[in-house]
Amino acid sequence: MSFTVAALVVGVALGFATGGSSSNITRRSLELVWLLALSVLLQIAAETLALSDSFGLALVLVSYVGLAAFAVANIRLVGMPVVLVGLLCNLAVITVNGGMPVREDAILASHAATAEEVDTLDFGAKRHLETDEDLLGFLGDVIPVRPTREVLSFGDLILAFGIADVLFRLLKPVELPRRRDDEDRDVLDLAGSGGSRARDRHLVDA
Repeated sequence: MSFTVAALVVGVALGFATGGSSSNITRRSLELVWLLALSVLLQIAAETLALSDSFGLALVLVSYVGLAAFAVANIRLVGMPVVLVGLLCNLAVITVNGGMPVREDAILASHAATAEEVDTLDFGAKRHLETDEDLLGFLGDVIPVRPTREVLSFGDLILAFGIADVLFRLLKPVELPRRRDDEDRDVLDLAGSGGSRARDRHLVDA
């Protein structure tokens, strides 16, 4: 979660640093914003509330489906296809394993816990300690991040990059398409200037 927040901060910071403005976001048409908000709330609830593992996992899966639907609805935005790939990677491994498998070696490498503490960790409804029976283990939480003492998946990294890119682009000024009559005027001006140069060259030669 903290890595996702960091991606949000980076995207916003880069957007403002390069002349972006929050008012530019309202000038773009975003679809299913309500579904985005609902999906985020469901994921927060699954990770923070004392829910049964089965119900919490159901909320996580519904949340990812909602987030993926939001990404598809706004796939035209630069960076949103990357977000969708990250979401689908996480959704796939969580679905086939009944939760996100977390590799013990990565936990130790991130200093999130000691070897003696691993068996007592509470992974919540979304995660569980990786076992030999888990599938798609390479998509699980296998990447240790020591500064924040957490373990991430490749889907998390892809998702974070996509989120930062989307926010950066949303804050940038909207480039309005040129009108057809303006393009035609440019062509006529170019043709006129070319004709004038030809006449000038003819007079000089004469």
